[in-house]
Amino acid sequence: MSEYRFHLQKYRYGSKISCPNCCKSRCFVRYVDEEGTIQFPDTVGKCDHENSCGYHYTPRKYFRDNPDVLSQPDGGRADRRILSRAAGRETPHPVPSFISADVVGRSLSHYEINPLYRYLCQTFGEEETLRLFRLYSIGTSPKWGGAIIFWQTDRSGQVRTGKIMLYDSATGHRIKEPRAYVSWVHSELHLPDFRLRQCLFGEHLLNRATSAPVMLV
Repeated sequence: MSEYRFHLQKYRYGSKISCPNCCKSRCFVRYVDEEGTIQFPDTVGKCDHENSCGYHYTPRKYFRDNPDVLSQPDGGRADRRILSRAAGRETPHPVPSFISADVVGRSLSHYEINPLYRYLCQTFGEEETLRLFRLYSIGTSPKWGGAIIFWQTDRSGQVRTGKIMLYDSATGHRIKEPRAYVSWVHSELHLPDFRLRQCLFGEHLLNRATSAPVMLV
């Protein structure tokens, strides 16, 4: 039996899942309750990629955010005692790395080879499509002949990374055959010791209109 009631799940085939922070598959280890009383959600655990992601949401943090879970007959005293012993081992989120403004700026052009841009021009017209691309700072990558770059710009204007995806200019759909054409700018640039902490695409627009509706897709 483990020394602690709450501990990272012992590895077995298929036990690791996708990380809720960096979204990489089979790298996230969940916390379990040795007594089998508390069932943690899939966000409570630790990512294997400590340098590039660093996500570590411990039971202590989960109970802090959900105090009602500890409404047990003993007042959760045993839980707090166990958690306090593990407090010093918590891994804080690393300071994120950023993509330089020069790299982002160079991508905000060559829309004539961007398949999704060409498709949207047929749907909304070139003027409106260009306005939206500039509003969201959408770029064009030389990869795969002009794939789109969805830059993840946070509320402070810093670019966390960019997701590169290839679309069909005739249908506006992602190209998934013979494989999914998806990559990341920080991976393509081979940046050393890059610390990825994603933010929502379009997050930088929250500072412009605080009363505007926000849709998460």
